[in-house]
Amino acid sequence: MHPRTFLATLWRLDLRPQVFVAMSFADRYQSRYDLIIAPAIRSVTHDGGPLEPTRVDLSRSGDSILTEIIDGVAHSQLVLADVSTLGKDSVTGRSYRNGNVMYEVGLALACRQPEEVLLVRDDREPFLFDVSTIPHMQVDFADECGARDALAAALRQRLDERDRLLDARVEMAVAGMTTVEMNICKLITTLREGKSFGKRGTNTLAQLYEAAGIGRLLDKQVIRFSGQFQDGNAGYEPTPLGRVVAERAVRQVGALKGGESAAGAQRPEKNGVA
Repeated sequence: MHPRTFLATLWRLDLRPQVFVAMSFADRYQSRYDLIIAPAIRSVTHDGGPLEPTRVDLSRSGDSILTEIIDGVAHSQLVLADVSTLGKDSVTGRSYRNGNVMYEVGLALACRQPEEVLLVRDDREPFLFDVSTIPHMQVDFADECGARDALAAALRQRLDERDRLLDARVEMAVAGMTTVEMNICKLITTLREGKSFGKRGTNTLAQLYEAAGIGRLLDKQVIRFSGQFQDGNAGYEPTPLGRVVAERAVRQVGALKGGESAAGAQRPEKNGVA
């Protein structure tokens, strides 16, 4: 499957409790994975459970490797790429890095936030210009214990940064919410997992107004299309992000119940002092 097709049609914001690892499959790097990278990932907990490392070469899926790579990059909590040099070119004498790994890094940077991608390397060779601004760290893989601790700490830091970014995204979605969007969010909080919602009939002013709210929530990735009902109308379901947004929005509405409405609020003086 072409990456663009996957990202346009299958991207769902569903993140599994795993870290996608991009690295060389060469035998000499296997111990690096077994003794340092995998244990470091498993020592990190998120949402009450440990994270698991995933590599496409360890998968038993019948899908193509490209599909597995894109799926892992899109749906893992984080992407960890070992971009260490593999050797020196026999003609130019310049160090080179694994092309397959750099391809996976490119995919990650295309569909994930920079905070969700961690690049590591064990060399001090000039870094590639195109990714030199992406967060990366040097790791001494010869020091197994130190390397495990450093990787685990970096992964926890990335998760914290990602969660802060998500919280800001939730706040922005709630801050720009209309009354119709709020009503849909109230519905979302009562919706059981796996259930869809939608409206029967068409063309009434209220339904067209609600359609505008649905369009805004689709743009914010709070909801997604889930199929059609028997009457032909579209059905929608909340995304994982949408459930968080809906719960936050409803909580904020509850917090305002004791306050004044806009009509009852005092008008401030011209100098901004009430």
